[in-house]
Amino acid sequence: MRTALKKAIFHLAWSPDSLPTCDALLPLQEYLDNHLLALNSALIPRNFERVLYSIWEYVLEEISLQTEGNTVEKTYNFYERLYEALDNLVDFFYADGKGLPVDLLTGDLFQAIRIRLSYFKSDTEQLIILYYHDRLHEQLNVESTEYGVLNVRAYYHHDSLCIEILNARDVIPLDPNGFSDPFVIVELIPKSLFPIVTEQQTNVQKKTLNPLFDECFEFSVTLDQCKNENAMIVFTVMDHDVLTANDFAGEAFLSLRNIPGVNQCNSENFHGLKNIELPLMHQKNKNHPILQTLESRQWDKMAQDFVKKQKPRLAST
Repeated sequence: MRTALKKAIFHLAWSPDSLPTCDALLPLQEYLDNHLLALNSALIPRNFERVLYSIWEYVLEEISLQTEGNTVEKTYNFYERLYEALDNLVDFFYADGKGLPVDLLTGDLFQAIRIRLSYFKSDTEQLIILYYHDRLHEQLNVESTEYGVLNVRAYYHHDSLCIEILNARDVIPLDPNGFSDPFVIVELIPKSLFPIVTEQQTNVQKKTLNPLFDECFEFSVTLDQCKNENAMIVFTVMDHDVLTANDFAGEAFLSLRNIPGVNQCNSENFHGLKNIELPLMHQKNKNHPILQTLESRQWDKMAQDFVKKQKPRLAST
């Protein structure tokens, strides 16, 4: 049975892009129909359910195997078909209540494969935006200040986004003398939304873990750009080195939709604005599925450049 299932799932995965998912599924569904009818007749209900679940697990494992490996020959449609097929197969194995319960069908293995397929079927720009949203979500929920804290202020007024870098405290020491030479890079992301906006940076503060910056930056952007749900600022704290590459000290994210002038609160200057305290973060998930998906796109310069930029931001421990 395993050999036949493997063959049918291979047919599902590698059918021409022009073939609808429901048609690509037919050989698998017909094979299952014939054999499950015979098993249902031969087994008591409890044993039949166990066998049915074993078959479902094997189907999921085979679909998972089809998603892995060389991605060069696989189009977005390839992954879209497998993604659609998963939902169709849940309906098939549920069989209007005569098969397996939905909660059993959509357990951890199913969810992991579904999420993985959703990444594979997304283009690179979408994945980068998803990754940034994931980091913003972490920023909003972070409690630890193990990498230090950055204090900033920001407002929007007259086609200008104004950002003030105030100070940082407890920046991690990255130099042999027990200090760092920190500076902050201010960048508007994603690049697809701000294609002509260049990053800016503060001056370097020497030999300190509690740098005082007090520097203001202005970005010429539209209100519509700032209101976009994907629009955010990434603050990257770096340790300046003369002879070697600069070291990453931490990053923080701020959604542009929530700053004065973009939301309902208006402001013409920094006077009266509250400081925004942003705990600095490192990416602690070294096997982040979005980064893994992007890294697998060896032919895609945008994906490779993004992964290269993110790798120094991974936590070392």
